[in-house]
Amino acid sequence: MKLLPDQEQSRPLAIGLALVALILIYFLGFHWFIMRHVELGSEVERLEQQIGRFKATVERRVPVQAQLEALRADRMDSALFLNGADFNIAAAELIRSLRDWIAEQADDTQLCQLTNTSPRRSTDANRFEEVRVNVRMMCPLSDFVRVLYEMESAVPLVFIDNLMINQRMTLSQADRRGGTQYGQLDIRFDMYGYLNQPGGEL
Repeated sequence: MKLLPDQEQSRPLAIGLALVALILIYFLGFHWFIMRHVELGSEVERLEQQIGRFKATVERRVPVQAQLEALRADRMDSALFLNGADFNIAAAELIRSLRDWIAEQADDTQLCQLTNTSPRRSTDANRFEEVRVNVRMMCPLSDFVRVLYEMESAVPLVFIDNLMINQRMTLSQADRRGGTQYGQLDIRFDMYGYLNQPGGEL
């Protein structure tokens, strides 16, 4: 009974056993190490790509920031002009805004009210088209101060020109306002703003 293979068969068997041993040694001792390096290599490549995208983003930051600031400035510049496509619409918006400011700021709208509003086109050459409204109103001083503040703080910008104030007071009006010494004022002024379009040759 043979316990050992023949010499001719022992060589392939030894080679097979050696291969099995090498495979076992590889899986037990080196496979995890190699796979770990493969994973780390993939992670490094992914991080390098991500860093590349970040660098590209940082490089674009300055021109993008400049473009954003330009858009903000352009938006703010546009907001300073009156709404409306033409003179008549813009003038109507001005008058409506003035009525709204009076309604919001006057203690008594019966004592503070418009008596006349007349849109007037400018004959002067301006870079932008001017929209001007001649205003006459009756109003107590305290109410008019608040209305004036709202007008000068408004966006779009509204300017005041040719302001004239005359004092008028009746006994009944003084009684209604608690005996105020100013009473009701006869106020005349021009309010104007600009449309974002050419107003004529300079």
